Amino acid sequence: MQHILERLTAKIRQADGDQQSSDKFRLDYPLDHDPFGEILPRLPGDDLYRFTGHPSAIVQDGGGLTETIAKRQKPEDRLLSRDMRDTHHKAQIGVNDIHTILDDFGDSVRVLSLDCFDTLLWRKTATPTDVFAVLADNPVARRLGIAPHQRVSAAARAYRAKPLENGSRETDLGDIYRFFTSLSGEERELLAEAEIRTEMDVCFAFSPYVELIRLAHARGIKIIIVSDTYLREDELRRLLARHLPEDVMQSINKIYCSVDYGTSKSNGLFEIVIKECGVPASELLHIGDNDVADAQVPRKLGVRALHFLPFDHEVADFLRLQHAASSLIVLDQAAPDSVVLPCYSPFRPIFAVANLRPYAPETVIGYMSFGPVLYAYARFLMDEVEALQQQGKRVKVFFLLRDAYLLSAACEAYARKPVGKLVRIRKFHAIAASFKTRADVDYYISGIEPLYDNLQATAEQLLLPPEVAELLIRIAHQSDDPQTAFHQLLHDDDVLELIFKNSLALRARLMRYMSKEFELEEGDTVILADIGYYGRTQEFLIRTLKEELKVDILGRYLVASDEPYRPANGKALITSSCWDYDLLEECCILKEGMVVDYDLDGEPVLDEIKLSERQYEKVAKIQDECLRFINDARSFFTKSGVTHEYSILQRAAHAALFRHSYMPIEAELEYFMGFQNDKFMGPDRTKTAYHLDSAWKNVRCLPSPYRLGAFETRILGLDFAFSRLVQKRFQLDLRPEDMNVRFSPLKVSIGSMHESKVFLLRAHHLYDGYFSIMLPYVSGTSVKMLLGEHYEWVQVEVIELLDSARSMCRNVSSSLDLEEINREGEIYQCLSQASVATIRPVDLQQFTTPQYYHMVFRPLVSRASSLVL
Repeated sequence: MQHILERLTAKIRQADGDQQSSDKFRLDYPLDHDPFGEILPRLPGDDLYRFTGHPSAIVQDGGGLTETIAKRQKPEDRLLSRDMRDTHHKAQIGVNDIHTILDDFGDSVRVLSLDCFDTLLWRKTATPTDVFAVLADNPVARRLGIAPHQRVSAAARAYRAKPLENGSRETDLGDIYRFFTSLSGEERELLAEAEIRTEMDVCFAFSPYVELIRLAHARGIKIIIVSDTYLREDELRRLLARHLPEDVMQSINKIYCSVDYGTSKSNGLFEIVIKECGVPASELLHIGDNDVADAQVPRKLGVRALHFLPFDHEVADFLRLQHAASSLIVLDQAAPDSVVLPCYSPFRPIFAVANLRPYAPETVIGYMSFGPVLYAYARFLMDEVEALQQQGKRVKVFFLLRDAYLLSAACEAYARKPVGKLVRIRKFHAIAASFKTRADVDYYISGIEPLYDNLQATAEQLLLPPEVAELLIRIAHQSDDPQTAFHQLLHDDDVLELIFKNSLALRARLMRYMSKEFELEEGDTVILADIGYYGRTQEFLIRTLKEELKVDILGRYLVASDEPYRPANGKALITSSCWDYDLLEECCILKEGMVVDYDLDGEPVLDEIKLSERQYEKVAKIQDECLRFINDARSFFTKSGVTHEYSILQRAAHAALFRHSYMPIEAELEYFMGFQNDKFMGPDRTKTAYHLDSAWKNVRCLPSPYRLGAFETRILGLDFAFSRLVQKRFQLDLRPEDMNVRFSPLKVSIGSMHESKVFLLRAHHLYDGYFSIMLPYVSGTSVKMLLGEHYEWVQVEVIELLDSARSMCRNVSSSLDLEEINREGEIYQCLSQASVATIRPVDLQQFTTPQYYHMVFRPLVSRASSLVL
């Protein structure tokens, strides 16, 4: 222990010294990972187009008012002049330039290099990921129940896992499909082959490039294909041979796939290409559709590289919206069988005969909403137990506390007898006890979504002592990429040894608890019953203990994800692509603290109860109403002799839960006000499941309700709730300017003591009269907002400084110099047309990424000469 602390402390000192001795400025291009499996480099700021009022929308005004409509910055305007070689040639080409491009370069080109997808080969689908929707209709995928988003999710996880294995981010189809852990190896191979055949069906050769290859071949020019892709060379060759004429295919001398070489075009692939071609880089011409990977990167190596733009931005925007509309037409079709299913109401007679008045909130929630859900779950679980017993298996059901307490009570009420046992096992301990090898650590890390990757939480999950975790995190934050650096530090031998040691000790304590509480025998079939959602507890218990216990471990959940890496032996009453059921979970818990450990005798050690007594009182009322419903329904159906198919109960349960989550009534909103989840309430214990007041504030700053919770959007109206649901369901690429075409003008002056320029910007409407705009920050300059030009009275909600990742660095609302303006809090009275609010220059020497000001404001009284559209 002392050795590892000394080693890590020395490493921090060394890194501090290296950092102080270097003042070199570095700004690397960030990378986007396309769900289709390709690595897409992007320039800093590209993602900010999703914001309203991006600095690229600035129109130089020359000092006077203009009606010119702002246009996006063209990609060629972003190219750095030092990267431009052969400036007498074009940096970009369109379709009409293809047939003359070789003439432009004369006899100087000896090798023609073409990108594959979206250059030589195009797809009939609107986007690459739409191929997966076509794949889902393949007989193999239909039989295995594969959905498009599962393929996207598996690719994303493979992309995260690969660097942990060998340092490369290049994945192939095998890497992707191995995360479909619920499938057999043979099934994964069938899916991979089905995907290749699907690509063959949807792809076609783009004829202008076919003719370009013929022309180049006739001139004795060598032709190669260079592609960032997860397809191996033989797979891509099959695809090309399917669509290219025989003579064109024979003209291709070599195919370079990034996955075969373990590096992308943006990293090192072009260096390999240049070396193998055996010609000077200046005699190689490359054409592709990615500005960075196909143009800027090879151009820095001396390659004559051109960015292929198939559409101008107006057409591209139209096609993007057309694609969104294509996803939405299912909501407008009369009754497509694949979307609209029969609506059932099997519990209507129960509501008719029950004495429900007065309709107290706990009755609406417990009896009418959650009651049908839990009744259906009890039927589901008891059917599963019976089916397994008929197969001759010894079944033991364990309800995982705390969340499955109400599930246990519901099953007992349904079966009219005790069902299984209540056990105390948390996901945290199931994972923490699983670390036996480095591969186990990497498997856990690859499952962390980047958005939720908290280094402290990861260290705690790996059972690292606080003093070791602190040093590791400090070292990681000395890197430009703390997350990757931290993950690499975990591979140090002494760190791994410490993880394995602590995991082994916890595993021993957990085994003592299970052997004493579970009373298992070899060959037993264990059912873990729980709310859901990913089945991580089951997954890691299987990885950790299945061989030691020699039992089958199954999971039977109320709600489960349909991710491809779900446990193979898991089933659920409801399968959902998103989780919006935190309040249901809170209503199912037992009144006790969480398990934080097990003592040496295997006894659970419980944390203190953190939730309020008032919340437990409300939960108890809901639980009573749930059980009353199950008893009433059981009695009624038994007496009347009515039986229902399981599928009918399942659909009714899903509908009830959906209604509660996305369309709660006022009584439910009020009843759950202030509800907390002790796992997520934070150290100050003030965070609630939802906050209606904050919804009003957040919606003034967000372009759409996508990031708000279900209950929070409901208070804003069903139109917001449905908008959020549709955007999440279809993953629509909708930008703020698409949501609302209303804008408000804002004139700004940006400059230093020696020079300034005036621009006219358009701020886009968000909600309730508020507008949002992005303003560029340039070191040493001030930003003057000429508020008096357009407004007499204006409310400024916030002015904040953002980094390139859109995270707030600081609030600068108070750092304003006002001229001809009376201010009272957020209200600004512009006394004349010359009224100006100036944002003082901010010292950002500690930052190495671009910065932007984000302003949210609401015009109250416009100046007579101005219009707010």
